[in-house]
Amino acid sequence: YEENSINQLTEEMDIFNQLTFGIQNQEFEVYLQPKINFETIQVEGFEGLSRWNSSKLGFVSPINYIPIAEQSGRIKDIDLLNLTTILQWLQDRLDAGKKIVPVSLNISPDHFYEPQFLDTIIRIFNQFHVPTKYIKLEVTESIELVDFAKAKAILEKLNDFGIESSIDDFGVGFSSLSYLPKLPFSEIKIDRSFVNSMDEPGMYAIVQTIIQLAHNIDMRPIAEGVETKEQLAMLQKLGCPAGQGYYFYKPMTIIDAEKLLDQSTS
Repeated sequence: YEENSINQLTEEMDIFNQLTFGIQNQEFEVYLQPKINFETIQVEGFEGLSRWNSSKLGFVSPINYIPIAEQSGRIKDIDLLNLTTILQWLQDRLDAGKKIVPVSLNISPDHFYEPQFLDTIIRIFNQFHVPTKYIKLEVTESIELVDFAKAKAILEKLNDFGIESSIDDFGVGFSSLSYLPKLPFSEIKIDRSFVNSMDEPGMYAIVQTIIQLAHNIDMRPIAEGVETKEQLAMLQKLGCPAGQGYYFYKPMTIIDAEKLLDQSTS
């Protein structure tokens, strides 16, 4: 037990020590996982996912480095690096006359409540000519537990600027349903743990309820972690309009996403 604890602490210290170097030297990149429209089975968008291939540590799992980045205050830098990378990619495609689709990016709750969050997001956006409708910001359902009034104000200002927001991993936290209709989200993402267990009657009922709830409060449900044809069929039957998962595509490099988009328009 002590040896495992020492090894874990050593690994965490290595990650902590390399984070700043990795950010400054652009070791982080964005992988894109396609979102699929369940009616057309075509790509309707992407989710951007942070990946780190450290020159010293090799590939570092997001499960390992994101909590440390949050604790050290460097998650803001990673979030903004991801946003800049995607905006540049979308701008390049627009300049080349190529098709673009919306991209969702995760925002850490710590970053979301940072005093300069809105100003910084708008400043970065204004460096490009990408319409705001092509970026969606995903936050976890725990954000309203920290400061509901502030969360509502931030989301409304994002909406006013033209950036929609999505509530990620819905159903696994402890938020009150009474808050949900009061927050200006446009999308609810159904957590993969529910989708993976849809063959159980109770879990099927939960997914059905979330989809109905989303429709009733004018939000769009998106299924995460779709891995089988049977899951897709059940989600289609329940009226879920779109989703993502390994049944369709794994997260891919921007180069591969380029090829996928170009193929869909050829």
